[in-house]
Amino acid sequence: MMSLVETGWRQFTFFEKHNVYDPNNPKCRFNGLKNLKAFRSVSGVGFTVFGEPCGAIFKLSRSLEEYCWIAHKHSLADIALAGLILATVGEDEEGINSLVKLWQLDRIEKDAPFCIRVIRVCPLLGVGRSTRACAIALDSSLQHIAVGFVDSSVVYSASNIKEKSGKWLTVVNGSSSGPGDEITGVFLTWTATQDLCILYCLTPTSVLSFSIANKTVTNKVVHDAKGCLRDCWSFNETRNQLIVGSTEMVHFYEAERSLTADPDSGKGRCHALGRSNEKIQLIAFDYHVALLTRQPTAIPSSNEIWTYVVSIYDTEGQCVAFSCAIPAVSRMFLLDNVLMVLSQDGTLSALTEKSISSKLDILFKKNLYDLAVGVAKRSSVSSEHLPEIYKKYGDYLYRSGDFENAVQQYTETVGYLEPSYVIKKFLDGSHIKELCMYLEVLHAKGKANSHHTTILLNCYTRLTAHDKIRDFIDRNFECNIETAVQVLRAANFTTEACHLCAKHKHHDALLSILIEDRADYKSALKYIAKLETPQIEECLEKFGKCLLINSPEETMKLLSDKACFSQINSLALMKVFIGLPTQCTRFIETALKKDKKNNEKLRNLLLELRLRQWALRDEEIMELITDENLEESLELCQLFNYIPGIIYIYKKMKRYDKLIEYYMRQNKLREIVEFCEEKNSRDLWIDTVVFASRGKDVDPDAIKFLLERIEATNSIHPLVVLEILSKSDKICVGHVRDYIVNWMEKQNAQVEKDEEAILEEETKMAEIEEQIDSITYKVQIFQMNKCSACDTSLQLPAVHFLCKHSYHAHCLESYSEKADYCPACIRNSFNERMQSDNGKDFSTRSAYIQFQNEVNESVDCMTLISSYIGDGLFDPWSKGPQSDTSAMNKINVNQFEDQSSEKTISMSTTIYNPFLTPKTMNSDTAKSVQSTNPFDVHDDSKNPFEEDL
Repeated sequence: MMSLVETGWRQFTFFEKHNVYDPNNPKCRFNGLKNLKAFRSVSGVGFTVFGEPCGAIFKLSRSLEEYCWIAHKHSLADIALAGLILATVGEDEEGINSLVKLWQLDRIEKDAPFCIRVIRVCPLLGVGRSTRACAIALDSSLQHIAVGFVDSSVVYSASNIKEKSGKWLTVVNGSSSGPGDEITGVFLTWTATQDLCILYCLTPTSVLSFSIANKTVTNKVVHDAKGCLRDCWSFNETRNQLIVGSTEMVHFYEAERSLTADPDSGKGRCHALGRSNEKIQLIAFDYHVALLTRQPTAIPSSNEIWTYVVSIYDTEGQCVAFSCAIPAVSRMFLLDNVLMVLSQDGTLSALTEKSISSKLDILFKKNLYDLAVGVAKRSSVSSEHLPEIYKKYGDYLYRSGDFENAVQQYTETVGYLEPSYVIKKFLDGSHIKELCMYLEVLHAKGKANSHHTTILLNCYTRLTAHDKIRDFIDRNFECNIETAVQVLRAANFTTEACHLCAKHKHHDALLSILIEDRADYKSALKYIAKLETPQIEECLEKFGKCLLINSPEETMKLLSDKACFSQINSLALMKVFIGLPTQCTRFIETALKKDKKNNEKLRNLLLELRLRQWALRDEEIMELITDENLEESLELCQLFNYIPGIIYIYKKMKRYDKLIEYYMRQNKLREIVEFCEEKNSRDLWIDTVVFASRGKDVDPDAIKFLLERIEATNSIHPLVVLEILSKSDKICVGHVRDYIVNWMEKQNAQVEKDEEAILEEETKMAEIEEQIDSITYKVQIFQMNKCSACDTSLQLPAVHFLCKHSYHAHCLESYSEKADYCPACIRNSFNERMQSDNGKDFSTRSAYIQFQNEVNESVDCMTLISSYIGDGLFDPWSKGPQSDTSAMNKINVNQFEDQSSEKTISMSTTIYNPFLTPKTMNSDTAKSVQSTNPFDVHDDSKNPFEEDL
């Protein structure tokens, strides 16, 4: 394959030439290589090594530091570099005795790198042969070495060259083929695919390659290049490619093609680079080939005979990246991948590649977008520039009318360029195909949204492209399925829409098409029956009612079948039966037989249905109200105003406050009073009085009935009742006169009784005071001669009491543990109190305190306790009177005195303080001194007129 640069390749200036200055003297040009007579150079990382024919080696670092030493004393033939190991071949003396020396560049000893090893190569060709070595190659792994000779012989060794040599293989034997051409170059490389070593051998007339495996030549290829000079070949290690500059052409050989015995394997790409000029040197780097040529000078007055031209070719982009005529060039070399040009006068010039942005600007100005794409791809920052290049390229083609190629460029911008920028260019009806191409790529790369899907499917429908739509569905493009279905339904492509829904399991959309667009209810039911249970429930919730209306029998059969086998949640499907009570009842009755999980809730739903006709089915409704569904049943009964159910549930739940509120809303005072008597709660009674006081219409009989029941139960203090009723504008004194009179009469009777008791107690106190004075101030004579306990003669020691009783000391100790009181008098006093207190109400706190004091004072506790039991401590009457009459007799008429704070079960049979609410009646309250004002301890939070006070 051959191309002529002169007829096709464009020329650009992608490199800049600038002079290299001395780092120690920035104003002067660097001339450290002025006297260098280099004929070979190799580049390493951060340095370049030159070889002179006289045997000297010259090393130049990236900081332009120079270092040299003598490698061979007589002459130098070639050099090769592998990392920091430099291999040289030359002569140390006159005659033919070629030596290969290996130098370790990072180890300096005696002003020269350390020489690792010296190999005499002449004996390698065999006994009796004396041929000078002229070329050397070294593999980067230091496991392979090859040496070429002037008679075209080549030897090869595969071993660790830093140690003792292994066996050498003669690859080319020059003696057997007669005098041959001098080897101008050898190179070793590896193929990654088959793990073989490729050895290239170059002469002025031929180019050969050998495949070597296990120290054996497996294949030989003769390439079509007609040989080259020593400096006119280069190997691009990045691309594993040998580049040979022959007289007419520059050939490119891939290492992989040297593995086969195909006759065409020796042919490679070739370009007529520098065809009309004499080639001096060739260097390959990156994607470029630098070529130094010379031609006769075109300036007659010039002292120079030759004009040297340095050209840099971009072989991938097929363009001339740089070309410049430079007088008297000595050679080119690479220093840190920068092409350097050494002139014969010792000056140094550097050819620096321009930035990618600068190169693209040059190409954009000439509308060379195809070249720009290639340049960007070969750069290290291609991802940053390629989208913009494709955009500009697409815009250029669009302006030129090449819409098909334009959209091809736009497809490369997907993910970077806003899709709307491209779409609006092709919205014209004449560009539908191009728009489809772009949108298809957009979907294929997963960058499409619902709007893009809509546009693409609309384009397909306008083109009536059923095959395109089916292909779109089958290729599983990343798209918004809901949008795609909507577009297809709108265009009446229902078959394709169903196919798309089924493929992506969009059951709702598929059923919507079957039911709403096609009215194919049987197919819809068949599809639902095949789904999983959760999906069946969802679909029936959404489409069940429509199916019941249009295909009732088939739908009910499906529902009943699934419900009977408990495959669906029957409760979740209730909204399907709205407006269809007959079907709903039928379904619930079927489900109740099998659905144990939601039995209670289903019963509630059935209750709701039957409540709609509760007047006809009262017994059936009450059967459905159970302890498990009270809350739900209450809501339903309230919804349908089912009064028996409401009252029953409130009582069942013990929500008495709610029941009272309900009675109040119904203005049922008599029922309220009866309920208060049943529960005997002070709070309920107060709420009832408040309700009666706030009534708009006053019923005197109802007020009288309420007050009579309050008086009978003694649940609220009359002052509290009167205070509440006084706030009413409708209730007058006449309504409460009888209640007030009765209360005042009872208060007067109690006052009279208390006055009589006071006089009686005063008389007793006077008698006791006389006894105290007698004992205190008069002489007491003890004349008892018998013990009051054992009735025997009294002997000392004896104990005498002021009550005229005497005891032996041992009798007193055995009779009572308390020696401070007379046992006989204590017993008599206790019996008197028991007789006077017969029928006593032991339920009061004062009775308990008295009992506690007597136990503490008693000398015989067991006798005291037995007496209390005998007096009926644990009898029913001791806990309070049984009749209302006895209750009124036992209650202290003076309500302003401290009453018992003990709360008992029956408020009608207990001494009860009406001014202490249950919340305030605790032990602390009982111990504290009570106020004589009943309203001091009244709980204002229970007073409905608090805000008016």
